[in-house]
Amino acid sequence: MPILVQWKWKERTKSFLVIFHFFDDYSNHNLRIKKKPELWKRLYPQKEAWMTWAPSHVELGMLGELLRYANIVDGLKESEKRELRDVLEGLSSDSIYDISFEVLPEGKQLVASSEHLVVELCTEYIDYLKRVLKPYLKD
Repeated sequence: MPILVQWKWKERTKSFLVIFHFFDDYSNHNLRIKKKPELWKRLYPQKEAWMTWAPSHVELGMLGELLRYANIVDGLKESEKRELRDVLEGLSSDSIYDISFEVLPEGKQLVASSEHLVVELCTEYIDYLKRVLKPYLKD
């Protein structure tokens, strides 16, 4: 199951949201979307589907690493965050070029439009973030 990542700038708080999109392509059985069990229907009468997810150790590690970088970005000065905006949101043609052709291996998902960039979470993307954020990290 691909985990897709999107960075979105929120002007009101002058910070980024990191949005995770979970796409069930039925490649793994660790994500299940089905109708709610009867018990839950009585407790929670909304009509939403029931979703369960059991991340693998690798997925959990990559999510943790991404959140670590998100916390680093969140701690930067507003001007530094704004410098990273085009790169993280994929608004500049350079950032889309870097991610799509130099970072993501064949078969990984990349969705880019003029409004946003959604990238599949993988070790190559984590390495890309590490490279992009290196000037802001203290050794």
